[in-house]
Amino acid sequence: MTLIQHIRSGGFVMIPLLLMSFATWAIVFERWLRLRKVKKHLKSFSLEAANLLLRGDFDSLERLCRLNEKLPQAQLVQFARERKNSKDSRIQKTWKEAIERKRQAINLEMRSHLWLLGTIATSAPFVGLFGTVVGILQSFRDMAEKGAGGFAVVASGISEALVATAAGIIVAIVALLAYNFFQTQVSQLVIQLRWFVDEILDILSTEPGDHGV
Repeated sequence: MTLIQHIRSGGFVMIPLLLMSFATWAIVFERWLRLRKVKKHLKSFSLEAANLLLRGDFDSLERLCRLNEKLPQAQLVQFARERKNSKDSRIQKTWKEAIERKRQAINLEMRSHLWLLGTIATSAPFVGLFGTVVGILQSFRDMAEKGAGGFAVVASGISEALVATAAGIIVAIVALLAYNFFQTQVSQLVIQLRWFVDEILDILSTEPGDHGV
């Protein structure tokens, strides 16, 4: 049997399983590209931004942030300077708390869509099992209608019905592996971002007021 024939033999539950598979791979590629970029530039940007802050070269720092505006590190630096530079005294007093909230929001963004991988990993086997049960019931119904019995009569139908269970397990395994991988990657990035924020806070907290931060 070809792949298309196997998919067709799995019954109607192959439709949601295919959608789950497509969603899984879409999330995998999107998160992989996003996290790869953050991880690639995290160390280099952090060192360069910290050095520019220590030297008080805020024009170069601004250019660096604009060139890397999609990086969470750049967003954190710009956000910190905007809050600390605000003309509103209430915002100035809470700028440290504000940057911590911003960091937490970025953490949530990096974990976006991962919940869907976890949901697919847990639900796909049950969807496949449901399709198998329906297929087996249909096989026995056909046997009753034909008035014939024996394993040979239902073997073909049952073997085709089991395709749904196999498909559900495959989709679940891929989703689970991707979920665990990205959770580990995000956890590492979260810790590194926390270190970066702490360093930026230490530098900005000791900046003289005439530096214009």
